[in-house]
Amino acid sequence: MPGKRKNIKDNHKEMWIHPTGSYGDILMLSGVLKQCYDTNPKIKYNLVRRSVYSSLLEGHPAIKKTGHPPKNATIITTDYWTKEKLGKGNQRPYQIIARLFGIQTPAEEKLYLPVILDEDSILQKFIPSDGKKTAIIAPSSGSPRKIMKSSIWQDCVEQLKSKGIFVIQVGQKNDTYIKGAYSLLGLTDLRQLISLLNTSDVILSVDNFVMHAAHMIGKPSIVVWGPTNSKIYGYSEQIHIQCSANHCELRNECLEYELEKNFDLPCPLKENHCMNKVPLEMILENVIHICFPQNV
Repeated sequence: MPGKRKNIKDNHKEMWIHPTGSYGDILMLSGVLKQCYDTNPKIKYNLVRRSVYSSLLEGHPAIKKTGHPPKNATIITTDYWTKEKLGKGNQRPYQIIARLFGIQTPAEEKLYLPVILDEDSILQKFIPSDGKKTAIIAPSSGSPRKIMKSSIWQDCVEQLKSKGIFVIQVGQKNDTYIKGAYSLLGLTDLRQLISLLNTSDVILSVDNFVMHAAHMIGKPSIVVWGPTNSKIYGYSEQIHIQCSANHCELRNECLEYELEKNFDLPCPLKENHCMNKVPLEMILENVIHICFPQNV
């Protein structure tokens, strides 16, 4: 059940939203704003212009205009990790964002993209999958602490290909290429990427934008976790492989406790980083089960 919206006065129309965080956070914000709009279409917000997020929120029915707020404007920031203590259940990021906009929680965590996905793009027509089952991998993240070493991904790709699964890698231009995958690094914008995800059989990622997008479109996905917790950031229908950091000697200095301080820093444990301890067999077993359920 979607969360019910509290009574909000008409002067709320002139409030500005200053979006912060990752692209996944923007999908959550977009979902919350859609719930606001569905409850009361007369209430709309102004969006502080930030080109990095404009493409995802362009055309949103709850956005009145995008621009620069006047002096002394009322601005809502969406840095949920500073608003309340993060946790499971009603302390998940989506629930905190919902409360920022007056939605009673727990609210349904339904993400939203204000556009119809194009499933007939030229890019998709030229991908040489030859009718094979397709797995899309998204190994990268804005935080190096959420990334496992490329050799694990390479082993994964090689074994999936040996099972007849066509593997596509998505991400940004400067991401590390995983040998053996069909690379689309830097070749899609965010909307094209989501459309591409919709044509796959399974998505394999870490804690990143693709994980959130997979939930939004209802695509089977497997997510590898380490310093962040699937019960806080992940979604119930996904398969989560949690590389536990509970026994890590530096756990109290990692993302769960020092998010802003360590987000951009690699794990000092290097090879012993929790993400490098992922059970590869578990990943392969789940991908194959999704692609070939009749053979399991």
